[in-house]
Amino acid sequence: MITSDIYIIKTSPYRESSNLYEAIVKDIGKVTFIHKGIKANKKRNSLELFTPYRVNWSGKGNIKFLRESEVIKKIDFSPTQNILGMYFNELMYYLTKNDYEIEKLYDHYSASLLNLLKSKNFLISLNDYEIGLLILTGHYIVFDIDSDDKTIDINEKYQYVPDLGPKLSLNIRDAYMGKTMMALSGLHSYDTESVKESRVLMKRLIDYYIQPKKIKTREILRYITL
Repeated sequence: MITSDIYIIKTSPYRESSNLYEAIVKDIGKVTFIHKGIKANKKRNSLELFTPYRVNWSGKGNIKFLRESEVIKKIDFSPTQNILGMYFNELMYYLTKNDYEIEKLYDHYSASLLNLLKSKNFLISLNDYEIGLLILTGHYIVFDIDSDDKTIDINEKYQYVPDLGPKLSLNIRDAYMGKTMMALSGLHSYDTESVKESRVLMKRLIDYYIQPKKIKTREILRYITL
């Protein structure tokens, strides 16, 4: 029997009385659990999203067996934070694989949820979560150095080439401000203009790395003022 801290990122029904959970497990990565008989047990509840649990589990196959669980700490999200959390989960599900260990995945996810609780700008919180997740899942993400190994100039314009990084550009239409690149790198403060531009860039990067999949929660986010 193994004891781990986990977050559930997706729940699916399994047969008549059980659930399948996609979970982020501390010091491991993404794991699929079956919670057998949970729907038939009136004294126990299904595990919830955005709640850290300590669980006992076992199994050596692709699907592990979840035994006992206890809540570590209850997180109370506002409706907007709840939808952003759903986006976090969907992106996590698409970018991670089972049986591929990513030790710091749980820590990044947990810190990102807590950041949502105290965030003064949800758009910046989205940037931080996406960048951290892309790096942890093995993608080359750099914003402060261009393709010629030069430090980004906040007064110049750059294209962003996936798997290569920023590239100095004379084409203003498809380029981003240097100050946006440096804000995304954490080396420059955001302003209204760079926040807006950064979301355009990050959406394009996410689409590139999850293609041909589509993120459903984006349709809900379109109608929310962040």
